[in-house]
Amino acid sequence: MAAIDSAPTIGKPLTRVDGRLKVTGAATYAAEFQRPKLAYGALIQSAIANGRVTKIDISAAKSAPGVVGILTRENTPGFKPYPDDLTKKGAPGENRMPLQDDEVHYAGQHLGVVVAETFEQAAYAASLVRVTYQAQPPIVDLPDERAANTATTPEKFIGREDLQVKRGDVDGALAGAAHKIDATYSTPIENHNPIETYSTTAEWEAPDRLLVHECTRGIKQLQRLLAACFRLPAENIRIICPFIGGAFGSKGFQWSQTLLAAAAARLVQRPVKLTFTRPQMFDSAGQRARTEQHFTVGADNNGKLVALRHATTTHSSPLSEYTEPCGNMSRMLYSCPNVDVTHRLVKLNLTSPCPMRAPGECPGVFALECAMDEIAHESGIDPVEFRLRNYADHDEHQNKPWSMKNLRECYERGAKEFGWAKRNPKSASMRGPEGSQIGFGMATAVYPAAQQKAGATASLNKDGTVIVRSATHEIGTGTYTAMSQFAADTLGVPVEKIRFELGDSAFPTAPNNGGSWLTASVGPAVLGACGELKKKVLDRFGHWPNEQELASLSAPIQTEFTSEPNKDEREKFSFFSYGAVFVEVHVDLFGQVRVKRATAVYDVGQMINPKLARSQIMGGLIFAISTALFEGTVPDQATGRAVNANLAEYHVAVHADAPPELDIDFIDKPDPHMPDLGARGIGEIGVTGAPAAVANAIFHATGKRVRDLPITPDKLI
Repeated sequence: MAAIDSAPTIGKPLTRVDGRLKVTGAATYAAEFQRPKLAYGALIQSAIANGRVTKIDISAAKSAPGVVGILTRENTPGFKPYPDDLTKKGAPGENRMPLQDDEVHYAGQHLGVVVAETFEQAAYAASLVRVTYQAQPPIVDLPDERAANTATTPEKFIGREDLQVKRGDVDGALAGAAHKIDATYSTPIENHNPIETYSTTAEWEAPDRLLVHECTRGIKQLQRLLAACFRLPAENIRIICPFIGGAFGSKGFQWSQTLLAAAAARLVQRPVKLTFTRPQMFDSAGQRARTEQHFTVGADNNGKLVALRHATTTHSSPLSEYTEPCGNMSRMLYSCPNVDVTHRLVKLNLTSPCPMRAPGECPGVFALECAMDEIAHESGIDPVEFRLRNYADHDEHQNKPWSMKNLRECYERGAKEFGWAKRNPKSASMRGPEGSQIGFGMATAVYPAAQQKAGATASLNKDGTVIVRSATHEIGTGTYTAMSQFAADTLGVPVEKIRFELGDSAFPTAPNNGGSWLTASVGPAVLGACGELKKKVLDRFGHWPNEQELASLSAPIQTEFTSEPNKDEREKFSFFSYGAVFVEVHVDLFGQVRVKRATAVYDVGQMINPKLARSQIMGGLIFAISTALFEGTVPDQATGRAVNANLAEYHVAVHADAPPELDIDFIDKPDPHMPDLGARGIGEIGVTGAPAAVANAIFHATGKRVRDLPITPDKLI
C-alpha cells in the first residue's frame, strides 16, 4: 500500500462518513445511552419570574409511585463556584450556583429534581410538588421604566471585543451630510430550538469518579466545570458526546441541569437521566436576547458615508451580564471616517441569554444592512453600487489590512448570477402574473474568522487503519468527514482507512464548538498529528508499510500534536469571511411573503468539502429566512413566562418555506494568513445579512419599510 497512490480528497464533495449511521438510527445521541439501574429526573421549576421561595412541599411527591429521591435546596450538596473565567464579566451562562438560595430571577428557574423509576413517574411526581412564593412584579420588557434603573454600558463582549467604540466626529459630520436617515430596528427574543433537546445522564462510577453523557459542544469546558463544582480532579470527570442533534449556540455554557443531574445521581446512588421537554428549551437553555438598535447615518452627494451611529439596547438576566454585540460589524464593514457604536444592557426577569448562531452579527448586520439599503435609497443610488462606493480596503476599526478579502467579487458575481440588472429601482413597481408584488433585495454577509488552540492524536494499527482523536464535537456540520479528509490527504491513504473519533473528554484538548472556528482550529491539529505519524512511519519503514509489515507491529505507532493560532499573523491582519446575498420575494394581498429564489456568493477561504459547505450555507439561509419572517418568543408581561414555548406557536421555517431556487457559490481561494490549507469558518456566515436581504426585498416589493422582526403579514396589510 503506497502512500502516494491515494487520490486527494480536499476540495472534493465527499459524502458524510457518518451519514449511514444517522439515517439508519445507529448514531447514538445523549438521551439514548442506557446505563444499569438507570433512574429518571424531572425538574421542579419556579412558576414566578421575580421574588423568593418560602416553602417547597414535597410530601405528595415523595409518596408518588416510583419516586426514589428528591433533590432541593434542603439537601443540596453545596456546589463550589464555577471557574472564574466562565463567570467573568459578560461571559455567557449563569454566574449563580443552582439551589444556592431562595431567590427567584425568572420563570422556570430550577428549584430541584424529582428522581423516579421512569420518566413518566418523575414528571408526574414533579407536578405534585407545591411551592409557595413571595412574588414581586417581574420586569420583562425593554421599555419598562424599572429596567432603565438597571442599565449599564458594558465595555467588553466576553472580555474580548470593545462594545463602546468611537472615532471621528459623528455629530459634526451628520450636520453637514447631504443625505441622512434616522431609524430604529428591533429583533425579538429567539430560541435555538434544535431538534434534540438537552439531555444529561450522570453516573458516579466511584465516590470520586463521575461519568456524564450529555449533548454538549463544550466537552472540555464541562469537564473542568464539573471538576470545580464537585471539588474533583479533572481526570476524574469523563464527558461522552459522539453526536449532537443541533445546537445553534445552545448546549455550550453553564446551565444548572448538569450539576443537578450529577447531584441527584449522588443522592440516589444510581445513574440519573435528565432530559428537557420542548417547553424547557425555552426557559432553561438560553436564548437570543431582544434588541433595539438605533441608527443615524449620513452620506455626501457622491454616496460616500460620512457618519454612522449604531446604538444598541439589549438585555440579560439578573444572573448574567452577557451582552448581544450588535454593533461590532458596524465598526469596520464599510469605509466611514466617523463612527459611534454603543451598547446598553438592562436586566430583565427572563432566562439568561447566550450566543445563538452568529451572536451579535445576525441581529446587528440585519439592522446595519437595512440601514445601508435605506441610505442608498435616500441617496438615489443602487444598493449594490452604494456598497461598492463604500468598500473598506482595510479594517478601519483595528487599522489593519485584511488577511484576504474578495467581497467585491462576491457582489459582482452574485449580482450577475441573480440577474440584479433586471431590477426596477422603483419600489412597488414589479408584479407577478397572479397579482403578487415582487421585490429584489440584497445585503452583505460577514463573520469573523477565528482560530483556537486544539490537539489531536494519530495512531497506525496492525490492520492498516489510522485512528485520529480529538475532544471536539459533531453538531451536524460534518466534523467526522472533514477531519477524515485532512487525515487521509496528509497520510496519503484512502479515507476509508481513517477512523476519526471525537466526543470524549479523555481525548486531546479542543475548543468549544462555536464561533465558526472548529475546522480552522482542529484541522491544523489533525494535520500536525498525521504529519508526525507519517514521518515516524517513514523513518521506521522507509515507505508506507504493506500488510506483512503492519502485521509485525507489536503496538500501534502513535503521535500527538497541538496546534495554536499564529499570534504574529493575528496581530498583523484582520480576519473575516464575507458574502453577498440576493433574494426575490413575492408578497400576496394578504401580506404573506414567499422567498422565491436566493443567490449567495461567499468568500470563506478554501473549500474543504463543497458538499458540506453548501449544506451549511443552505441551512444558514433557511435559518435566516426563518429569522426574518417567523421566529419570535413572546413573554407574558404579567408572569414572565413564554406564551409560545412550543413548535406549534414558535414558528420556524420548514421545507415549504425554503426558496424553490437556491443558488450558492464560493470564491474558493485559500486565505494565505490562515493556517495550513487557508480555510475559514462557514457555520454562521449564512445567517448574517440574509434577514436584511429579505427585509430589503419586501420594501422593494411593497414600498413598506418594516424595521421590526419578524415581518409577519399583519405588518404588511
